[in-house]
This record gives sequence, C-alpha cells and structure tokens, in this order.
Amino acid sequence: MDHTFFQMIRPLTLALMLAGHLLGWAQETQQNPEPLKAGYHEIQSKQANEILKEHEEMVILDIRTEKEYAAGHIKKAKWVDFYQDDFKAKLAKLDRKKPYLVHCASGGRSGKSMQLFRDLGFTRVYHMNDGFRGWEKAKLPAEKGKPKSPAK
Repeated sequence: MDHTFFQMIRPLTLALMLAGHLLGWAQETQQNPEPLKAGYHEIQSKQANEILKEHEEMVILDIRTEKEYAAGHIKKAKWVDFYQDDFKAKLAKLDRKKPYLVHCASGGRSGKSMQLFRDLGFTRVYHMNDGFRGWEKAKLPAEKGKPKSPAK
C-alpha cells in the first residue's frame, strides 16, 4: 500500500477513536449519576425533576393536605400532612439515611419543616422551594388521586 494513504487515514482513525472514547464516557456519565450530597439543599422544580430522573432511590415527600395531594401530585410521592398533629411523629418513623425531596404547594410549609428534618437527624433533604405550583407551572408530569396511605 501507498505510504500517503496511511498518512491520510491516520488522523481520521484517531478522530474516530477519540469520538468513540467520548461517546463511551458520555454513556458512562449518564449511567452513573453524581451521588446525592449530604445536607439540606434548596432547589427548584426543574432541578428536582432532573434529580428524580437520575435517582430512583429519592423519596418524594408531599406535605400538603390530602385534598391538595388528590388534586395533583408528583408520581410516587408519599403523603404526610404538615397540619396533622402527628406530623412530627410520622417523620420520625421515616428512614433518615434515605434522600428526600420535600415540597408543599408553594414552599411555605415545606420551608418551615426543614428545621424539623434537621432536628430529627435526616442526612439528605432537598427542599423544592417553588412547591407543587412551580412543578405545575413548569408543566412537569403529575397525576391525580388520593394517597394510598401516609408515608412510611
């Protein structure tokens, strides 16, 4: 074979190898999302949606009233009513090591609940501070229906 042929094909081969490597890296990055950080985090609904796509282990905790929940909620959301007398007791029964996404309608109740999560020793809590209203405004997926049972 002609020596110039190899000189011409070499840059193309290197480019294809690099592209293959980068593609593999991109797929690996998608398959291994960044771990959820310990602590208490303030996020918006669009960011929450992205986190939920990557982290199926995250527990969605909807702390609105049953009526609010039934009118529309994030799929797989667990329900615990902030206004119920046993709210703290129900939170205390939850696994503190799991990551939680906490929200109410607009961020007020869930914002107030953050200190309670700290006091109870939860290690990874993400507060969706624009609430379910922000979720709806962003046109993110929701479903309707009463909760099967309170969060456990």
